[in-house]
Amino acid sequence: MPNNVAVVTGSNKGLGFAIVEGLCSNYDGIVYLTSRDENRGKSACEELKKIGYNPKYHQLDITDEDNVKSFCNFINQEHKEIEVLINNAGILFLKDSTEPKSYQAEQTIAVNFTALVNFTEAILPLIKNGGKIVNISSSSGHLSRIPSEELRNKFRSIDLSLDELKRLMKSYVEDVREGKDIEKGWGDSPYVISKVGVNAYTFMLHRKLFNKGITVNCVHPGYVMSDMTRGGGSVTPQQGAVHPIRLALKPEGGGLYVWHDGTPVPWDGPDPRTYIDGQLSKQK
Repeated sequence: MPNNVAVVTGSNKGLGFAIVEGLCSNYDGIVYLTSRDENRGKSACEELKKIGYNPKYHQLDITDEDNVKSFCNFINQEHKEIEVLINNAGILFLKDSTEPKSYQAEQTIAVNFTALVNFTEAILPLIKNGGKIVNISSSSGHLSRIPSEELRNKFRSIDLSLDELKRLMKSYVEDVREGKDIEKGWGDSPYVISKVGVNAYTFMLHRKLFNKGITVNCVHPGYVMSDMTRGGGSVTPQQGAVHPIRLALKPEGGGLYVWHDGTPVPWDGPDPRTYIDGQLSKQK
């Protein structure tokens, strides 16, 4: 068997677990299930082994710089390179969360955007030419979810650098802290801003890695039933995993934002919740 390697972040349960299960079934290579909590991650691996799959486990907390370095060193020493990276780890504060909005914004951006970017940049030298990166996004990541045209133009600019994107995300957190996020046109959802940032990074990375044949895509898997949504949702983790797995194994191209029905949608076009789903749904 070729030494092809796939890594899925935040994959001890929910969508991430279903993605690992699907890769174990369809990918000709080694699949790493990762999680912050080692016991939960190892238990998840044992679950998959009971049904005939053989994922490998490694502890990984993408918010911990030293932990990320340790993981990358392990992969480098053990395998030299990886072929598939699926960035699934993330957090969501539900609407009835009682934490202050400033705290929600800081944490949501820190995990969903900053940690994802920092981890991806750290492991990037190990991604082989012709590899695939899939970022799990959301309907919330569509650019139309940001009210301000000025902000939308900043996010969509092909001249936007990674440092500029990071500063833009930092300015959002500062605006929330100062109570100016609504008046400055960010909207009222930290989750939206975090996923818009992920999508902007996806397209930026696609442009950067295009010459290496590395495809970088983002996907809205649907409103997946999980612990994160307290069981709310309209699709099972297995249903939500279908298109992330497809993009990891047989992408139709790079720089795509793929909707839950498999359709690539224009990131800066009309809100797909209206013309695909037929209504402004409550999808995450």
